[in-house]
Amino acid sequence: MISPQSPWGAETRHFHLLSPDHVMHAAETWGKRLSGRVLTLNSLENRVYDVELAGKVDFGKGFSSTHVILKFYRPGRWNKEQILEEHRFLQKLVEFEVPVVAPIEINHQTLHLHSETNLWYALFPKVQGRLKDELMKDEIEQVGRLIGRIHNIGPMGKFDERITLHPKTFIDANKTLLTTTKPVEHLSFRHYLELLDQLSQFIKPLFSSLTLQRLHGDFHRGNIVWTEAGPVAVDFDDCLTGPVEQDLWLLFPGKDSYSLSDRERFLSSYQEMTRKEFLKMNLTEALRAMRMVHFNAWIAKRWEDHSFQRVFPQFTSANYWDQELIDLRVQIGNLQDFGIGFE
Repeated sequence: MISPQSPWGAETRHFHLLSPDHVMHAAETWGKRLSGRVLTLNSLENRVYDVELAGKVDFGKGFSSTHVILKFYRPGRWNKEQILEEHRFLQKLVEFEVPVVAPIEINHQTLHLHSETNLWYALFPKVQGRLKDELMKDEIEQVGRLIGRIHNIGPMGKFDERITLHPKTFIDANKTLLTTTKPVEHLSFRHYLELLDQLSQFIKPLFSSLTLQRLHGDFHRGNIVWTEAGPVAVDFDDCLTGPVEQDLWLLFPGKDSYSLSDRERFLSSYQEMTRKEFLKMNLTEALRAMRMVHFNAWIAKRWEDHSFQRVFPQFTSANYWDQELIDLRVQIGNLQDFGIGFE
């Protein structure tokens, strides 16, 4: 079973100290009048709140709102400099008029420390829009151009503190963590860990000659808000250094003919914007496998947060790891279908 000393378990207690008064006090540091209405938003990773203002605020570039988003960052996950690298990346994108949501500056600072709870927090303008599960042809093209613009700005700087997407970080390090936390004592779990060593050696050669740059890191449809002006990319919390393909496969992860057709339309618009004529989309199955492993480590790291235990109650069951082992073996088969196989 997972140890009581699992990573970030102790630090999560700070989240339990948050009260409505803490949220209001943090929002008031901006110096704007508030209406007193606060809505807790659905977020497992951080603690995020929709705070209503007493009046409309102009954020520039024709954008105004009566709400702001207040985000308290999960303690122990990113350090101050890592968060600031995310903020600087967002500010650079806004500077080039890429539709993203950058943090609000208060006294020339975007990141603030809440003295009572010792949590880092930031304020963001709230973008009025909606999420879409299905995209029309013109919307697919708009998203292709949007991520293309983000990727055009990515190489203009670099991350010094954020993680790099690589089998060492997404498989090896996660295997070490899962070995330490031991979600369950079960044969399937042990076989799963053994398979990770093979998977890592299997995928590493694919990363030997890749060009890496700053990325969104988690560019799925839930991180695109559709406004009257078009799509806006949000939630750069997982931004990292990696191959551009990481931001290209999550929007259209399916393997059916419709998904592949939509992906080709998306990539065509992306390439028109970036002039990246050669993309290694054969990385997709490797990136998918790495994400599967990373997801399990993500849960294990936060297991002492009771919200994770409620959402993933099966995580410490034998049945869960039976299925995870099956899924990983199937994914290895998918990799072999692309001409990549174990020795």
